[in-house]
Amino acid sequence: MALPSFRKFDVQARFGLLASCAAFVPLAVGAVFSFGKYSHQLRAISYGEAGMFKPALLVCIALAGGLSVIGLALGFNSAGQRRNKNSGESWAGFFLGTAVLSLTIILFVTFRSLGFEIAAG
Repeated sequence: MALPSFRKFDVQARFGLLASCAAFVPLAVGAVFSFGKYSHQLRAISYGEAGMFKPALLVCIALAGGLSVIGLALGFNSAGQRRNKNSGESWAGFFLGTAVLSLTIILFVTFRSLGFEIAAG
């Protein structure tokens, strides 16, 4: 099976929208995990020292950020081109990628400011 040509703007529009939609999945997983660990009494996201919570959350944030930047870039590059039949998909990928990237940055800043590592022992 041959790979599609990314020189075509309609292919860029389609993959930009798919990448932006795919970026929402790790963002949602990271948000559910981090807000599941939120303690209202401590007003912090508490997690254990030896656990895999912090690396897993950072991987989710990195995946969401990377996929949203790809979707944003492909959507921006193909939007407004004359040979693009799917201009709506370009704009949807661009704006969805921008929204997911913004939410990813908010999740990262929230974790960095409210994260509280509990040392055992």
